[in-house]
Amino acid sequence: MTRLLAALLFTVVALTPADDKKLSDPITAIANDKDDKIETEGGSPTKPVAIRDEESLKKAIPDEATRKRIAKLVDFKEQKLIIFAWQGSGQDKLDYAILESYPEQIPFTFTPGKTDDLRRHVHMFVVRNNVRWSAK
Repeated sequence: MTRLLAALLFTVVALTPADDKKLSDPITAIANDKDDKIETEGGSPTKPVAIRDEESLKKAIPDEATRKRIAKLVDFKEQKLIIFAWQGSGQDKLDYAILESYPEQIPFTFTPGKTDDLRRHVHMFVVRNNVRWSAK
């Protein structure tokens, strides 16, 4: 009986897609490169741009080198790119939480800084298409 249970457990574990990142990670942050050229003027930390295809990416990021680097990191068939870009205090913060449910829900929360130093802020995230998200 023990061998049967062990064999059954092994079969279930072997069939589980443990190394499929898309299933395990509802969100992945993309690090900014120092050479990235993403416009922040007129942007808002509570109104990000959601990019669902290559054509939208061209409109959002005119710089070809930046666009190519980011396009390699997103599979638009299964994911979307969310870009928060704005100018504000150097202490501005953007946080998110992953609420456990399926599909997951991700609320982004902006906390304004208290200093008067004007800085550029760019935060990019790759999110699975079935994940719900909001920004406030």
